[in-house]
Amino acid sequence: MKILLFGGSFDPPHRGHISILKSAVQYADFDRIIVVPTGTPTHKKSCTAPFDVRMYMSQTAFGDIAANVEISDWEGTNMQDDYTYLTLQHLKEEYDNADIYMVIGSDSLFTLDSWKNADFVMNNCTALVFAREDELEDDIAAKAQKLEAMGAKIEFVKAEIISVSSSQFRREGEKNADIITDEVQNIVDEYSLYSVDETARLKGTAKLLAKLLLDEKRYIHTLNVEKLAAELGEIHGIDVEKLRIAALLHDIMKNAPKDILLHRAKQSGIINKIEDKPKQTLHGFAAADYAMRELGITDEEILWAVKSHTCGRSGMQDIEKVIYLADMLCEERCFDGKDYLLSLAKQNLDKAMFASLEHSLAFVKSKGNTVDTDSLEALEYFRARLARNL
Repeated sequence: MKILLFGGSFDPPHRGHISILKSAVQYADFDRIIVVPTGTPTHKKSCTAPFDVRMYMSQTAFGDIAANVEISDWEGTNMQDDYTYLTLQHLKEEYDNADIYMVIGSDSLFTLDSWKNADFVMNNCTALVFAREDELEDDIAAKAQKLEAMGAKIEFVKAEIISVSSSQFRREGEKNADIITDEVQNIVDEYSLYSVDETARLKGTAKLLAKLLLDEKRYIHTLNVEKLAAELGEIHGIDVEKLRIAALLHDIMKNAPKDILLHRAKQSGIINKIEDKPKQTLHGFAAADYAMRELGITDEEILWAVKSHTCGRSGMQDIEKVIYLADMLCEERCFDGKDYLLSLAKQNLDKAMFASLEHSLAFVKSKGNTVDTDSLEALEYFRARLARNL
């Protein structure tokens, strides 16, 4: 089997990427063409758009180039650092030691021998190097000869390279809209993915992520939580934009595979004994980790609101109270006592939290489920606050 591998951050995918891939597809009769957006490194956020958004844009940009094009989520879901040798290793195992051609630019050729586990990379794929006619052939040839002596397999493709970059688009945006296709531009515009206004960017990106990652029922719930959170924020004088961002992200990991959910929950920095936490509470902690690592959110109020929306905690801030209450009392929820709790939430957040926690704990106990200790501590916290205010 012959595979064409085309990797990149694709933040966003642009016309240059598309041109290169179209030329590569014509180079040989490939059985599979696999486009691999890079994941988000564990040590720092290096892309503006989260992995799942870049996956979506890549599907839009590359999906129609050929019938056998596949957009792979491997680097975004493997829960490892993203190194080319690991991706090659994965493809070799999945496709029975396939013959892999990896698309790279001439600039990458000069650094190939410095990549992580470079020997493995050079011995397990053919580097399909794209170069312009006007590039310094002597320098490229000398580097290729050196790499081939180390075991690398290199083939050159002379192509008309479109001189644009993702960083150029992020820098110039609408001043140079021709960098990306109309279809990708529509996504970027609708969700403000690269807006210089950070609030608009985070809110738009969070809304797209909710649409991409959640099932229809959970997506509608998320929009209802956003609506009620904004309403309560207006009533109580709380930052509505922060509330909208937290609401859109609070359940973002609700439909995630169990291994990814657990991995992100462990990374959240809040669970010391994860085995003691009821499983139904983990998605909030996982969502906070996702918000921090994928969107680069560092605002502690937003992160805590996402973390504590299921079980609460002692010392909750007002933004946390609103997200907890909006999650419990939003439009599609239906249970005895909801109307009373909702009216209370519009009058006094502390009273609403105490009453809502009492109701929630009683429900959990009635089902024979494990009561979260954070919820018990939250109940006592609000009991004490209300007693002091009598």
